[in-house]
Amino acid sequence: MVRALSTNYEDFAGASRPFRAHAELDDLEVEGEIPLELCGTFYRVSHDPYYERDYYEGGAKTTSFDADGSISAFRIEDGKASFKQRYVLTERFLAERKAGRAMFGVMTSPFSHHPCVRSMEDNVANTNIIVHAGKLLALGELGAPYELDPNTMATVGHNPFPGQIPVNGPYTAHPKVDPDTGELVGFGYGLKGAESNDCTVWILDRNGKKTFERPFERVITGFIHDCAITRNYIVLQQMPFRTSFEQLKTKDGHLWTYDEGLPTYFYIVPRDMDKPVRTFHWKNSMPIHTGACWEEGRNIIFDTTVASSNTFPFLRKSSASTGEPKPVTVNYVRFSIDPNAVSEEVADPEILVDLPCEFPRIDERFLTKRSRYTFLDCFNPESMVDPALVFRGLNCLGRFDSETRKLEIMSPGPGVLVQEPCFSPRYPEAPEGDGFLITMIDNVPKLRNEVIIQDTKDFQNIVARIVLPFRASSP
Repeated sequence: MVRALSTNYEDFAGASRPFRAHAELDDLEVEGEIPLELCGTFYRVSHDPYYERDYYEGGAKTTSFDADGSISAFRIEDGKASFKQRYVLTERFLAERKAGRAMFGVMTSPFSHHPCVRSMEDNVANTNIIVHAGKLLALGELGAPYELDPNTMATVGHNPFPGQIPVNGPYTAHPKVDPDTGELVGFGYGLKGAESNDCTVWILDRNGKKTFERPFERVITGFIHDCAITRNYIVLQQMPFRTSFEQLKTKDGHLWTYDEGLPTYFYIVPRDMDKPVRTFHWKNSMPIHTGACWEEGRNIIFDTTVASSNTFPFLRKSSASTGEPKPVTVNYVRFSIDPNAVSEEVADPEILVDLPCEFPRIDERFLTKRSRYTFLDCFNPESMVDPALVFRGLNCLGRFDSETRKLEIMSPGPGVLVQEPCFSPRYPEAPEGDGFLITMIDNVPKLRNEVIIQDTKDFQNIVARIVLPFRASSP
């Protein structure tokens, strides 16, 4: 018997409960008309625990990060759409399926796992999905990507680039593809253990061969979730979390602790091995996902979402935190850093969007270049499903114009939540931002998922809704 799945966090309940299934449907219902210019596959990844995550301390310290990775594929052609969803068959997933129950505890903490699986990698491949060197790759942050067959969604293997990046060492879920060179720029941290300060940047060419490897030491342990790239630099942004196995072993402790006494760190890694890695810092905050990034004169300019404090309800703040907790704000901002500056302190960024927002996406043909448009998930306070819950505030889509400094908002409907958008250009040489925005949404009132398509020439309208007759879980 499989126990009913539960959660300590309401964001992952209701319409966001696990799907726990492989599924396949042809000729999905379409409201409106899918543009004939769209021909290909829209992939998305979700956190979808197959078993109750209750092995370690009954699941009291489990987070959404520990959930299994599940991939959805919407094949679009000739105005029609089909759907396929498959779990990534990670080493961890297969071990638990064989046992018929959870065997792993808290990620990166082997002592919290069942003794039989402590030597296994606990990568769940649940955070991002990309294509590089002709391979479809599912990524987490704890190991090399898993390769999937782009048509059947079958898991091919766990060593897509043999000998190029570590198979069992951490690797980012957010590498960047340089559109001019075809190179994949990625990084991994804590390769010597979750409590170590090491970090390494790798660059793989368009064929998946390593051309660059740059190890360096971080100031603190903890998350480096995303990066940004220019023609000559890689920017890594580190949140002020500390990692501690001893803290995890305490009654109310977790592996990661948000430390309000620490700044945010930015590591500037030159793509020229002869130049030094520089470390810069800004005030205590939580930089999350990056948007545009380019060089302008002496400076590196990069856009990112920044929260004023910890946004993860499942990760505690340090005991040094004092006073009443302040409301957390999330803005989309623009930093400017001179990589040759004497001072390591970063000036306050320009606030581009002061409405709470997340998951910025640009026209990725313009990575490393100054770009005009950013697409975002945004909070509309007037129609939030539940203002007390983080992910249930992301209920509309935005387009920010960096030239006019205007934000245009589109709501997909009442009670709807939006997932991470994806931009597809109208044709290969189309002007920046001219094309289609494709987004999976949670239709909470109808307990189903839909994929909506917007033509950027008329951002306020949805030209097509691809309807799933069920919910396929949220990320």
